[in-house]
Amino acid sequence: MNQRTSRRALRVVGSATAVSFAVALASCSGGSGGSGDDGGDIELTFQWWGNDERAALTEEAIDLFEQNNPGITVSGSFSTIDSYIPKLATQIASNSAPDLFLIPMESVKEYSEKGATLDLTDYIGDQISVDEISEASQKIGVVGGTTYGFTLGTATSAWIYNPSVWEEAGAEVPAGDFAWEELLDAGEKIRASTGGDVAAISDPGGYIAWFATWLNQQGKIGWTEDGQLGFEASDLEAWFELMEKLRESGATTDAETTTTIDQSMQNSGLARGESAGEFAAASLTGAYADTIGAENVALAPLPSDTDVLAISMAGTNVAAIAANSEHPEETAQFLDFLINDPGAAEILKLTRGIPINQANYEALMPDLEGADKAIGDFVTTYQDRFSEPDPLAPPGATTIPADFTLAYESIIFEQSSIEDAAASLFEKFEATVQ
Repeated sequence: MNQRTSRRALRVVGSATAVSFAVALASCSGGSGGSGDDGGDIELTFQWWGNDERAALTEEAIDLFEQNNPGITVSGSFSTIDSYIPKLATQIASNSAPDLFLIPMESVKEYSEKGATLDLTDYIGDQISVDEISEASQKIGVVGGTTYGFTLGTATSAWIYNPSVWEEAGAEVPAGDFAWEELLDAGEKIRASTGGDVAAISDPGGYIAWFATWLNQQGKIGWTEDGQLGFEASDLEAWFELMEKLRESGATTDAETTTTIDQSMQNSGLARGESAGEFAAASLTGAYADTIGAENVALAPLPSDTDVLAISMAGTNVAAIAANSEHPEETAQFLDFLINDPGAAEILKLTRGIPINQANYEALMPDLEGADKAIGDFVTTYQDRFSEPDPLAPPGATTIPADFTLAYESIIFEQSSIEDAAASLFEKFEATVQ
């Protein structure tokens, strides 16, 4: 998918407003263009993860950048997060990372300390403007006082659910005061009304992000600022026991179904009608709406047994430049375009979360509609109850998300007891401690 011809096939036609806005901006964007040392065009490589909707809009934004910057082309590629993480790890290890690439939050500190990402200090203020970016957003890509990248958007987690299914089942619709135990009753009603075919939610047990949310609700964190663990093995056991209770009640998807679910719409339990909701980044709301209809998509906070929702406006990623990039200035120029250009913001809207350029977000807000408006309304409704984001994971935590999933799968397929799986997984967490 990194060939220009196949990339063109991904194009989606934006609204007339978006197109006219982008064209108008093209004439005054101030792009400088670029050429290689031999006078030829410069080709940059950009790699990210996501779904088809995000890819199509990203490619549309790339077209605008190329239009504004003659002499620079960008070859993009993407995959789902599950395959992206090991691929990026291999590229980093072999010094073959793309010019610009997205880093999962678990790996930001590790890759920066490995020297894989470029120190952007000399590019800030020249190629990269931070005039409209809050200090809090700028800090997302900072490690040890040095800026190694910028998030392309801030986002929050959400419970994305199908209100039609919940209402038809007579189940209490999720809201800010929905407790984990209430899923048992909701699951029973939804199973009954759908002939046993639909679970209340896709099983979240194997995802470290949802464990971290639950952990925050208990007043704990994954890692502290100084790289120590903020929880015990008993917390892993408690999480897995809660998931077992939900799974055995039928509130969550069965083991076989759960292992087929990922962040893509084709493998989503909610999109396939196998569940009436699932936990996800709120920025994916548009993809769900496009798949099952906007009328069948609503947002709520994750369940909580305390008054802490444990959701926050955190970075969705960090976009970093490879330390060995042959075109760092042009890549920095492209990064600046993605985070600051009004035309790019008009195309991408909230597909990667809330734009970190505050002026761009304020310009978008009045015209948001559909899924983007739902995200904006969700943030507005619950932002007073948002928490501070957790500290970055320490070096060595890159494989932890996959380890977490494997540990959970060993439980649901009865290959390991909860106690043994939790103990083994906790040892891997301990190995990350500095």
